[in-house]
Amino acid sequence: MIKNKIILLLFAVLFLFSGVAHADKKQDQKYSSPDGNFIAYVIALPKAPYGSGESKIIIKTSNGKILCSKNYGSDTGEHGFGVERAGWSPDSQFFVYSMSSSGGHQAWHFPLDFISVKDFKVRSLDKYLGPITAPDFKLSNPDIIKSTGRNKDALNEATFETSLSELITGKKKK
Repeated sequence: MIKNKIILLLFAVLFLFSGVAHADKKQDQKYSSPDGNFIAYVIALPKAPYGSGESKIIIKTSNGKILCSKNYGSDTGEHGFGVERAGWSPDSQFFVYSMSSSGGHQAWHFPLDFISVKDFKVRSLDKYLGPITAPDFKLSNPDIIKSTGRNKDALNEATFETSLSELITGKKKK
């Protein structure tokens, strides 16, 4: 009788822990552009056991044609990146997302990448401005991004606020 209660208790504990482990698993996310022309998918990859895991980004037209794909996974699940936050610029010209290391490397660093719908190239905000140190960012009209990081030249703390289109073209809008 006591043996049966112990077995039942063990199954209950295993059930409870399996439910908690499953609750932590990242779910795939879908982001529609404000103009409705594009859909970005953030796909959670299965190998990474920690943090935000690892992710794959896919951008499609509203009728399903794949325009861009970027895989941030690794063979081990510990050397890639997982998406922390994502969103479209209000003008629907850029898909932006911050990431963290799947293995916990450089815990202070949250690379921030963006994709322009003009050429569907993946670009790193870090390369333009300096290392991004917070996963949160704000997007405002038309394509302004505000984020926190370290200045590229002096590596001192900075708040960046810039137009993504001006950043990649090098030209100020009139």
